[in-house]
Amino acid sequence: MLYLFGFLSVIILVLGIGSLRFLRSQLQDDSVPVTDEFLGERVMFIFPHPDDEITCAGTIKMLTSQGYETILLTLTCGEAGPTNGLVDESDPIQKKVKLGQLRRQELQEVAQVLGINHLEILDFPDSGIKDIDPELLKTTLKEKISHYQPSVIVTYDDRIGFYGHPDHVLVARYLTEIFRQERDNPNFPVKKLYQVTLPKPMLNIAFKISEKFRNSYPTLAQEGLPQPTMAVKITPYGSYKREAMGLHRSQKPILDEMQPYFDKIAPFIYFRVFDKEYFTEVK
Repeated sequence: MLYLFGFLSVIILVLGIGSLRFLRSQLQDDSVPVTDEFLGERVMFIFPHPDDEITCAGTIKMLTSQGYETILLTLTCGEAGPTNGLVDESDPIQKKVKLGQLRRQELQEVAQVLGINHLEILDFPDSGIKDIDPELLKTTLKEKISHYQPSVIVTYDDRIGFYGHPDHVLVARYLTEIFRQERDNPNFPVKKLYQVTLPKPMLNIAFKISEKFRNSYPTLAQEGLPQPTMAVKITPYGSYKREAMGLHRSQKPILDEMQPYFDKIAPFIYFRVFDKEYFTEVK
């Protein structure tokens, strides 16, 4: 995969559009229905960490461009993550404080680029969601849903949390439980719950290029990511997604692993290969 993308520009010059189609065919699942419409007018994205929204940044920009009202709720400041050398790590306590501040700033910049209407960042402990009373976290989530009144929520999947992060799994699990318990309540605003996922071709590539996937992804297929039921075409919004990824400066090594060469290849080329974001609808 790295070989393919390392020589992508050369291949395109030599073979033209056919090379794009070939590379794209190795990644995408065209059997998944494509949509550019969401039910209702208010879509809320709920994730544990700053930079999680990158998994669906193209979709967010599509929605804001079409006039949907968007909300991003991020439950932690991401203070337990890597620093990319941007924060002094000699004092572990101060490192967390300063990194949390930096990642808040990064996410605020991303929200402006993507056109997000409402951004709220909470102070739950990064990589410590497992230590929080589930009822406390569920109550907080219910309060935020009641406050923002979204008709659609987007989060991670509740099986493995995209690549296995415990915070991802638990937040998605609690949201799924809330949705299933409350969806028949006429006062509950959420009509659809979508989970970010990947098609099998992308998973196969992820195993090859991402240490996170190799180390965390379950070996049994039935425990893996749910099959996508919907895709969003993001090519027109690729430049915004690229800019958003670049703004998460402290997390660049991770983003380089998850989206190789995103900042080395022109967006009009890159996002004709990585041209979709995938979701599964919770029933």
